[in-house]
Amino acid sequence: MSAVGNSATSPLPSAHDVEVDAEPGEEVPRHDDEDEILFPKLVDRVSQQAVEDEYAEEPSSRARFDDTDDEEREENIDSLVLQEYDGEDMPTIEWNRKNPDLTPGTVEVACIHYAKEQIDSDAILDLVRETPTIVPTALHGKLFEKYKINVQYMKIFYAKERALDRINGPWNESFQLLYTFKAEVETASPGSVVEIDKHIVKYKLQGKAMEKECFRRAFVCFKACWQGFLNGCRPYLAVDATALNGRWRGQLAAASAVDGHNWLFPVAFGVLEVECEESWVWFLQQLRNIIGTPSGLVIHTDACKGLETAVEIVFPGVEHRECMRHLAQNFKKKFKGKVYDENLWPASYTCSLRKHEHHLRVLYAHNTLVKEYMDEHHAKLWSRSKFNEICKVDYLTNNLAECFNAKFKSVKGLLLWQAFDKIRQMIMVKMAFRKRIAETQYVGHLMLPSQIKALHAKARGLRMKCIRPSTYKAEVTYTDSKNREWRYPMNLATNECCSRQWQIRGKPCIHALHLMTVIGREDGEVDKYCSEYFSVAKFRVAYAENVPALLGKDQWNIVDPGFKLHSPHLLY
Repeated sequence: MSAVGNSATSPLPSAHDVEVDAEPGEEVPRHDDEDEILFPKLVDRVSQQAVEDEYAEEPSSRARFDDTDDEEREENIDSLVLQEYDGEDMPTIEWNRKNPDLTPGTVEVACIHYAKEQIDSDAILDLVRETPTIVPTALHGKLFEKYKINVQYMKIFYAKERALDRINGPWNESFQLLYTFKAEVETASPGSVVEIDKHIVKYKLQGKAMEKECFRRAFVCFKACWQGFLNGCRPYLAVDATALNGRWRGQLAAASAVDGHNWLFPVAFGVLEVECEESWVWFLQQLRNIIGTPSGLVIHTDACKGLETAVEIVFPGVEHRECMRHLAQNFKKKFKGKVYDENLWPASYTCSLRKHEHHLRVLYAHNTLVKEYMDEHHAKLWSRSKFNEICKVDYLTNNLAECFNAKFKSVKGLLLWQAFDKIRQMIMVKMAFRKRIAETQYVGHLMLPSQIKALHAKARGLRMKCIRPSTYKAEVTYTDSKNREWRYPMNLATNECCSRQWQIRGKPCIHALHLMTVIGREDGEVDKYCSEYFSVAKFRVAYAENVPALLGKDQWNIVDPGFKLHSPHLLY
């Protein structure tokens, strides 16, 4: 019998009998460009363009690959093109393969395969050198546009791989360069950490037992990032991984924080061979070796394989949140109906433990299997009512990690040392930009102006009643559209409201804002009642340092670790 079929038939308390939280939570950043929108004149377009040009990303073309079997449809009708092409403006293609000089405008069928080989090796080489991350579909479109040749997808795919090897050196040898990258980073920025993990793979060659040391995973954390996180950001980390799309299909893992503006602040990143408990334990252990366990630390995760267990192993006792969006998606697969829609998300949104427990009672009364399911599958924190009051981040979803994935998606097809280097450059440009903001825009301000402006906007037009037993204490009463009164005792001296919104977010809730407008004068200034995490001082400290500037790859002093590091052991 389905879970829905077991629903109780007794009268239920309505979710509408509980006040809906009048104040929405903070919006998790979806993109990392809000700073550029607010301060466009401070953006360093030259540096930004230089980073984009070095490893440019080419969008996929709309080219369609047909199944051109039968000797590629008689070599595209014996004329390098399909029948629809009228042959006008056909480019002249010249070769000197021990023999003929081809007459302009003519191509012999015997040379067609060679023509394609030349296009694959030469034309693709130039395109890939210009745009290393160009995808095969985009290459197909460019080749057809220039040469009117319909080359099969896999031929282009392998031609691109060969071109990358000619440009950057053999892919199998690129992993050895990670030790040189490590030396360059740690020399230029003492305190930065680059860790490389390898393992021994046994194999047989012509019946003889052999073994080799293969790359497995890597971890990168710049001093400016971990120092800025510990000194200037709230103790909140969103951890996630996204699949690489280069020749090695590992995982790009990252731990990201937020500054006082709620802007993405990368703390650490790396690559894993696969998402599993062992690989995540290794990644998180490298992270803990650097940052320790700050007071009030929160780690937010998705439903990544092995990650939830790894967090408990490496960071026992920290507040471990799970993504509410994934929880709700899984929940709806098992439980469907209006009662669930009206109570699950409200139980998550509210900062009040009393409201949270009310919504749970409604769910449990409607179906006794709900409690069993939640206890078994969703034991991590997913409601604001259970969040600690130190972190000052009220995020319910792990969208911050998705923001990191979106920002750095252009590196996922590069060689690992290239990907790490481009991430370093992108972080460098962003941190320098935000440091300029701190130095030029916030002089004379105690708190970040955008945060104070948002609080002033919330305070306008509030219709509430206020009874004060003393100057800084009050009962603030709100009357909803159904003429019901909701009362909130609060204390400005201790920055507390019984709604707990203030304590969890670190900024005055609307009830506190109303009391401040009643008090007025200096004692009613909003700046005094915000957490220091939203101060200009904290923002400046977060971006006080920057990641190291490095020499180019051709200038590196190649490091010999004393062994040959082979490419990852591919399991597919």
